[in-house]
Amino acid sequence: MDVERRQAPHAWSPGAGTAEAVSWRLVGANNHDLGRGPDLHRGHTACHAAVVRLRDGLDRAVPLITMAATSNGTWTWQLAMDERCVAVAAREFRRQRECRDSLQLFLAAVIEGQVAAGVTYTRRLRGLRLPDAVQGNAS
Repeated sequence: MDVERRQAPHAWSPGAGTAEAVSWRLVGANNHDLGRGPDLHRGHTACHAAVVRLRDGLDRAVPLITMAATSNGTWTWQLAMDERCVAVAAREFRRQRECRDSLQLFLAAVIEGQVAAGVTYTRRLRGLRLPDAVQGNAS
């Protein structure tokens, strides 16, 4: 699993300048995203703990396949554990079958995947709203 750091708003770390928000993603051998963590974490340690919780509790995870919120006829999946979302699809799918196949591939990869030692830095996507984001804070 790869770890990404995204620049977070100043509100995350008062008085310390800009903090970094960290999230995880699971990539396949071809470097395509198989799934992502739904949350941003305040550091690498918290992000790593989320990955460990997912792997250790995978037998309790409940999959949910639904029509995407964009309502353009696409499908998406998510995994819930203890009534909390722990993983989401990396993209939307045109067919429900493709979405189910993607979920199965993700589940198999979680079991076999290795946690990467490095960190990938990504820029915050325009329009992405982070928790506690301050209005007008651009990156």
